[in-house]
Formats: sequence, structure tokens, C-alpha cells
Amino acid sequence: MKEPGPGWPDPLRREVALSYTLALPVLGVPVRFESTSAAVIRIAEEAYGGWRVLLNRPDLIADDQVRIRVFVEEVDAPLQARPAMVYRLADPDRVVLRTRGCVGVTDVARRDGVAWVDPALVADRETFRYAVLEAMTQSVLTFLDRMPMHAAAIERDGTALLLAGPSGSGKSTLTYAAARCGFRVLAEDLVFVQSVPDFRVWGLPGYIHLPLTARDRFPDLAETLPRLLANGKEKIAVPLAGIGAMPDLPVVPRAGICVLARASGAPQLSRVTGHTLEKELSERLEPGFDRFRESVGDVIRHLARHGGWRLALSPDPAEALPYIERMFEAIEAATLAVD
Repeated sequence: MKEPGPGWPDPLRREVALSYTLALPVLGVPVRFESTSAAVIRIAEEAYGGWRVLLNRPDLIADDQVRIRVFVEEVDAPLQARPAMVYRLADPDRVVLRTRGCVGVTDVARRDGVAWVDPALVADRETFRYAVLEAMTQSVLTFLDRMPMHAAAIERDGTALLLAGPSGSGKSTLTYAAARCGFRVLAEDLVFVQSVPDFRVWGLPGYIHLPLTARDRFPDLAETLPRLLANGKEKIAVPLAGIGAMPDLPVVPRAGICVLARASGAPQLSRVTGHTLEKELSERLEPGFDRFRESVGDVIRHLARHGGWRLALSPDPAEALPYIERMFEAIEAATLAVD
């Protein structure tokens, strides 16, 4: 693969018109996908087509414009199966992504990203979508007032409860249990918080990915085959539309936050202050999320102003559902009192 160099008149080919395009308001930000390959645009449609729901809500769409460009070109060496992607922060505005068969860069100041990708990598649709297309898009959007937080989010009537905690703390199984009881799922593992002009929490609803052990608690999953995700993990993928858990909109104006932990006995719920949550969650930021260490505290305190809790989960997530109901009632009562 030939990489652009400083001697090129247009090293990133920003002035080159590409044949295939798609425009969608991802996380409420207009994003224009451009490529030399129709396959790339089809994958962008699969990833983000649901954001057309915002076209009837111009009040939720920002003025920023983002452009993601993908050139599909042959490379000389054969690709490895599921190549590992390396992401490097070149400076505060730019992220470089590179793997066998792909090199790309995103530039927040320019509101754009560009990548050169081998056709074989595009053909591995899930890896390309997760490691290249979504990584580039979210790399730009997260610096446009869409701060990422590692949390699931369940929703009811425009109010969300964020379920925070490290991998393995029970976020996905509790989220699935809540969905089976009538709650909607705004996000299974990742939310994006907007602060200006209004506070909003955005999700990426689509699937819940459950560990194989979830079959022990949910017999309805017994016949569902697992799938190997692009990150190398094997999960049971449950489409939200299939269980009636898709939210009407992928965004809410109100939310509270709960930190999950594992316990061997009965579940226990306790109130936690915003400052305590800030300290606890800020100290264990995972790679990628730590880029927002300086700003995450304000967001956590804002979320906790309508309710902050710690919930110790028993082995059976269904036992925690009465506490989920209690937290929603508290958040809704607090927001009504403020409004």
C-alpha cells in the first residue's frame, strides 16, 4: 500500500471526489461517508442507518459537519486473519490507526478522517466496521461534545439509568433482564454525553451481547448461537428490535448513574454522592476513555445530581429489578421537582 507523503500536492486526497457517499446524523452530528467502494457505504449503512430517525428532529442535530473518507486499494502482501489494529495519538487533535492492510488518520480540527484499506479487510465486514469505520467516526465525534463513558443504559419515557462498571461487573446481563421486563435499551456498553447547548445522553442501540454463561439464567437463550465479535470475544448477540427493547430515539435528556459490583449474597443498593462516583470512576478509566480524564468528573457529577447509587448484584440479575424500578422512580421524581 502506498502511503501519502509530504511531497504530494494533496497527500490526504481531500480534493478527490469519491464515487459513493452516504450522509447520516450520527450521535446528532451530520457525518458524510465517502468511498471508492460501494461495499464501504453498505457497511456504513449497516452501522449507522438507524440514525435517520433524527431527520424528523432537526432540533437534535448539531451544526458541525464531519467527513469520513475510505480509499479501497490493493496491498502487496497478503492479509492476516483478523489483523490487530494499532491506534496512536499523534497529537491532541489527530489519531493514527494502522494495521496490516490499513492506514488512516482522523483530525478533529478538520472534522474529518481518511483511510486506505485493502479490499480483503473490507470483505471482513465486522472487523472493518468495528476497527476502522466505527473507530474513525467515533474518534472525531467524541471530541465534538460527545464524551464517551463505559456504561450500559436502560431507558423509560425519556429517562435513562446508566449502569457503570468494569467488564464482567454484570452490565449486559442486568440490561437484558431489564429489557425482558419492559425497559428499553439505549446502550449496552457505551454512551456518549453531550453538555452544550443542552445535557443529553446518546446511545448506540442495536444489540445486547451476552456472555455464554447468560444461558444459565435465561432459558430463552438456550437455542441462540454465539458469534465471534471483531474484538475476539464470543458472545450471544440479541437484537433489541426482536425483544421490543429499541428506544424511540437514541437520546435522552435526563439520566442518573449507578455503579455495579458483584456480591455473593442478596443484592444491596446504596446512595452515593457525585463526588464519590467521580473519584471511583475516574480512577479506573480504561484505555481510550482516559483521554477524557479532565472532563469526565463534571459529567459524572451532573449525572449523579438526579441520582447516584452503588448496586451490589447477586448471581441472579432478576433479583436486582426492584432496585432498578426504585432508581428510576427517584430520578423521575428529582427531574420533575427541578422542572
